[in-house]
Amino acid sequence: MTTSVEGIDPGDVRTRAEIRALFGGSPQGGICPSEDMHSVNLYSDPDVGEQAGYYDGWLAEEDELDPVFEYTGAGKSGDQTFDGVAGSGNRAILRHAEQGRVLRVFTRVGKLPGSHTKTHRYLGTFTLDGLQPYVWRRVHGEDGIERDVIVFRLRPEGAVQRTAQDVIPPAEETTAEFVPFQPVTAAMFQSDPATSGALPLPKQRVRKGSSSSKATPNAETSGKFVAPEAFGTKLSLRASTAATIAVRREAELTQAYKAYLDFAGHQTGAFQIKVRGLTSTLRTDLYDATDHVLYEAKGSTSREDVRMALGQILDYSRYVEAPGHQGEPKRVILLPAAPAPDMYTLLDRYDVGVVYRSDDGRFVGDTVPKASQ
Repeated sequence: MTTSVEGIDPGDVRTRAEIRALFGGSPQGGICPSEDMHSVNLYSDPDVGEQAGYYDGWLAEEDELDPVFEYTGAGKSGDQTFDGVAGSGNRAILRHAEQGRVLRVFTRVGKLPGSHTKTHRYLGTFTLDGLQPYVWRRVHGEDGIERDVIVFRLRPEGAVQRTAQDVIPPAEETTAEFVPFQPVTAAMFQSDPATSGALPLPKQRVRKGSSSSKATPNAETSGKFVAPEAFGTKLSLRASTAATIAVRREAELTQAYKAYLDFAGHQTGAFQIKVRGLTSTLRTDLYDATDHVLYEAKGSTSREDVRMALGQILDYSRYVEAPGHQGEPKRVILLPAAPAPDMYTLLDRYDVGVVYRSDDGRFVGDTVPKASQ
């Protein structure tokens, strides 16, 4: 086999000592940053992951960009974090681009004959997905206790090895689980202040004849939100900038409305959905368990985003069931401003409502808790 400049090709099997000689990192652990080698080495062990309640690997379902490799963050018990010593490895992944490091993924394949030395197969170099670098996922740990883990979404950066054995097993049955809401804040992304802070919102459109003209106060929320501009993406600069601004607005809007619902005494969370036969895991934006309302948020009021939100909420709502509530939830799209009038006509056809934020920061919509209006 012809050896690459790095001394290793995707598909090659090496011991950790041999990998450290090439890319540095610690002799143990799953996430091993190396400042000298400008590398963050990620080791995946299928046996360990399965016992801890998760799988690392390729998603069988692909989007219009490159395929996605899911890698679960560090922390075998309790909720995973980006903070402190416990979150140092997760921060190393999240900030690899701004720190000039390359993500390299290895998966355990066995041991050297006659020894306890583990061997690892090199999959290649990766970078974080530019628009959704990670997701939160609720899993049952090896002790049976539920916890939140960080699942990084990695995109290939150059040649990689993709084999059937590295694909995440498909779900054996369809499940929808009510899980806690997880906020997205600047501290979880990067420290560059140029990408944090408030963004101007679009001018509001007023729907003529709407009975929901009264706006509700918007509770204050803590934390700033960040556009993940440093993660790298193959979108054009203009498209990437618009997309990251929309992602940031969506995160801010969702947390602000959740804070308002919480202030009004409502129980909120999200639904984590696995569909039989699929390897990917779906997660809704926000669910109001008190009023049985499912929300899908978007960071802009463009026709494309409204249509996308419509498709997503019609899809997700099929699986949402909750004790004490009959039938599917009320479906509502959460927007940073009022959409165009003809979008209301489209949404009305599918019995989908709208909640939007007015110019003064208050929320407008039929499902906004009336007791606080």
